[in-house]
Amino acid sequence: MTQIQMNMVQIVFSPTGGTQKAADAITGTWREPVQKVDLSDAAAGFSAVRLGEDDPAVIAVPSFGGRVPALAAQRLGQVHGGRARCVVVCVYGNPRERPRETDGKTCISCMRCAAICPQSARKANSALVAVAARAIKKACAEQRRNELFC
Repeated sequence: MTQIQMNMVQIVFSPTGGTQKAADAITGTWREPVQKVDLSDAAAGFSAVRLGEDDPAVIAVPSFGGRVPALAAQRLGQVHGGRARCVVVCVYGNPRERPRETDGKTCISCMRCAAICPQSARKANSALVAVAARAIKKACAEQRRNELFC
């Protein structure tokens, strides 16, 4: 019997870490080592990522305002899929902030700057977060079933 060599792959765009946690919850149950590709890392060479037909992959992205960030889609488009099987995970509910110093042409409102800043120079306004939390409390009060949109 021939043994098939598989590469377990996790491809994630997770500026603030929430989507990464969701992807880790899935791939953390796999018995094989997982190759991680961080689509949030501008220095990574995404076109060098090549999946084989037998390579299972988890692709995880956030949804900002019901849309996958264009930057995530662009970087994912550089990956060579090789007819690999995949599970797509879309994480909803990420915060948005647009500080005055942000370059509007390059900012995608993902909050990565706040998540990685060693001086905590970027933060979400706590009063606005509290107001937003109250506004969505009713919508989040009961757990909803997952829906598949085709």
